[in-house]
Amino acid sequence: MTQKLADKAKTKELNHSERQRAEERQYETKRAVEEGIRTCYVMLNTASLDYHSELNNFWYALGAGGVTDDSRSRLDAARREHRARYSEAQMRIPDEVLASADDVHRRLSRMYGVLKRLDGGIPPRREGESLEQAHAQIVECWDRLSEMRQAMRQSLGLSLTQPDAAASDHVVLPSDDMARGQRGGGTGGRS
Repeated sequence: MTQKLADKAKTKELNHSERQRAEERQYETKRAVEEGIRTCYVMLNTASLDYHSELNNFWYALGAGGVTDDSRSRLDAARREHRARYSEAQMRIPDEVLASADDVHRRLSRMYGVLKRLDGGIPPRREGESLEQAHAQIVECWDRLSEMRQAMRQSLGLSLTQPDAAASDHVVLPSDDMARGQRGGGTGGRS
């Protein structure tokens, strides 16, 4: 009888240890996936901003008649880097963030096409492809870049404002949430 109780206790202890190891592996896997997504966001955001900046620089050079092989090369390199980061993001990031990234990607690609046609002396394919209108699109793209970055931050749980906090003009920092949770409030509003 004592042996059976000892065996049962040992089996229970082994099962508990196995469950605990499985939970730890699951937690580590989840952390690795989250870190991979965060890294992907950083790389895509950086590549998008660089591509946008190079489009803006190219627009200025085109308007001043000072487009050089170097400026073309920098623009093409920024485009390739953005395409690589966007391709990776298509396989890694959640759909709600991908929708915003896709919008940015299409806008940047459209601007690239317009500026390259203007640089090559090729007539616009459609109305709205003038140098002035290209600049308006570049400026407007800042809002899309900001929306993409905000979607990324929300996906990571890093958004600085929350709906009820915005109404009270109070910025809720992650440390504020933790403090409220420790006090038992955890309502997301002011305490």
